[in-house]
Amino acid sequence: MRHIVIVMQNGVGLFEEACALIASGGSGETLVRGAALMRQAADAGHAGAANNFGTLLHTGRGVRQDMMAARAYYMQAAEAGLPVAIFNLGFMVLNGLGGARDPSRARSLFELAAQRGDLDAITHFGAMLMTGTGGTQDVAAGRDWWGRGAALGDSRCAFNLGIANAGGHGQEIDFVEAWRWFKQAERLGNPGAAHELERLATVMTDEERRQAHRRAS
Repeated sequence: MRHIVIVMQNGVGLFEEACALIASGGSGETLVRGAALMRQAADAGHAGAANNFGTLLHTGRGVRQDMMAARAYYMQAAEAGLPVAIFNLGFMVLNGLGGARDPSRARSLFELAAQRGDLDAITHFGAMLMTGTGGTQDVAAGRDWWGRGAALGDSRCAFNLGIANAGGHGQEIDFVEAWRWFKQAERLGNPGAAHELERLATVMTDEERRQAHRRAS
């Protein structure tokens, strides 16, 4: 038992040192050293290090790109319950990176990560519900998840709700509600929201514009 505690403590120290080296923006040698320490921390059982080393393998940063190994390290971190790693594993599974493509399993992983508050997972899970990818289509649930994401400050979810309302996905077209969501997306920094607001302005009636401005104010 004492040996396990020491290993975990070493994993934390290695992780912190690895993060400092990688974030320093130093030479290629520094990045390689940071990646090596990140792997040691991951192999010592540190979940965050396993996820980060998976990302380094995924992108080929500081190490040779290896999708199979990236998927394995994401899985290690996901099994430890790290939400971002659960999402990353789901992304690999959805796109068939480093192993078989399985939209159904990816959807389950996104749902699990979304339930734990990961915004990338909320965005992707909402999309899969809206389109029926990997399981039953449930437009209402998709909109609900995007609403949760928008409430947490995610501009993509707010933008997606704007698109859904403007296009009538799952319910009647509602330009006023679409305007509200695009305005929220714009406030949250979404780069495409301003263009969609301009497009909406050309098709809305005067009354819809008045209602939209009242709701958005």
